[in-house]
Amino acid sequence: MTRKNPDFAKALIVLFTRFPVPGEVKTRLIPFLGADGAADLQRRMTEFMVRHVRRTGIPMQIRHDGGTDRQVGEWLESEGRCIPQGSGDLGERMSRAFAHAFAGGAGKVLAIGCDCPDNRAANILEAVRKLDNTPCVIGPASDGGYYLIGLSEPRPELFRDIDWGTGRVFRQTIEKLGKYSLLPVLDDVDEPRDIPPRISVIIPTLNEEGVIGATVAAVREGFDTEAIVVDGGSRDHTVEIAKKSGASTIIAEPGRASQMNCGAREATGGILLFLHADSELPQDWDRHVRRVLRQPGTALGHFGFAIKESFPGKRLIEIGTKVRSRLLKRPYGDQGLFLHRAEFEALGGFPALPILEDLYLVREAGRRGRIRCADAELMTSGRRWMQHGALRTTLINQAILIAAWLGHDLAALRNAYAKGENPFFRN
Repeated sequence: MTRKNPDFAKALIVLFTRFPVPGEVKTRLIPFLGADGAADLQRRMTEFMVRHVRRTGIPMQIRHDGGTDRQVGEWLESEGRCIPQGSGDLGERMSRAFAHAFAGGAGKVLAIGCDCPDNRAANILEAVRKLDNTPCVIGPASDGGYYLIGLSEPRPELFRDIDWGTGRVFRQTIEKLGKYSLLPVLDDVDEPRDIPPRISVIIPTLNEEGVIGATVAAVREGFDTEAIVVDGGSRDHTVEIAKKSGASTIIAEPGRASQMNCGAREATGGILLFLHADSELPQDWDRHVRRVLRQPGTALGHFGFAIKESFPGKRLIEIGTKVRSRLLKRPYGDQGLFLHRAEFEALGGFPALPILEDLYLVREAGRRGRIRCADAELMTSGRRWMQHGALRTTLINQAILIAAWLGHDLAALRNAYAKGENPFFRN
């Protein structure tokens, strides 16, 4: 698709990486992760970046340090496009790579490292576009270096007399530039504090074969994520599809609270995201989750709210939900609730309730810290509003809340909710 676009004609992406040999890569992280753990992180970051470069549709050349061309080619399925970085400091190796690319006929060349999982396909494509109007584009890293540099002409002086590996790299580089364009500042992974925490996404299911495959696939698009499907006794092919899609699957007692608590116990991530099976995650959802939870004082985060389908009353529902969740700090579970694992455990998990378990968790989290909304919307299914009618469903939802506040039996309220009945006027 992108190769037919003149903006990307003769572009080449040069990806710099190291072959993941334990003890020889990410050495500053070895005291924290161990030699094998540091090598595994290097492997996962490289594979993630290769996947995103391929999505751009732009030809890629892999410049590797360590390993043979054949080893790297087999690892990254890129035989014939792997070249050793060669000797010298980073500047000499980069200068050599750019010279080789331009000599080979490339008109735009981007050099990208593998230490920045937040650098995604869209950002790479934007860098290529910027080279139409500027001779250089650069992506500054928060540590004072850069994660990407792109040129439309050879500039070997940019790679000389630079204090590589220090926080002065970006400043020293732009001092040599005339006209240039900037990309967003992103984080490199060099120190233990830079490592993105794993996100475990817990998805309770019951007869969701029509949507579970796409939901799990979206989860797996994030960096260092896992999908855990907790099934409450589906009679369709939900579990089989979830397994084939790459999720871990658990069979549990039916009930959303118990299913989600069960999934949390099996999760390996430091962040937990509780997601409805029929929800559609936004692009780069994992970045939004980590960004929200990095903000001081945050107890729980959630996504913005939007409905997939179109029907009368949809817009009013979306507006009302945004007022409730953003102003009143009362998001529901269909907005995707996420928090640090330690916070979830301190809250005691979801209360063992047949309904409204999400509101109780949010309320308790709000007593411990801030409830924050991500800068992205989660698309939720409108099937319930379409089945029972937008106005009727909204009135029933409010009646359920009032009845719970008045002390009605929650099991009876769950049954009324499942049938789309007003708990005060049931048949």
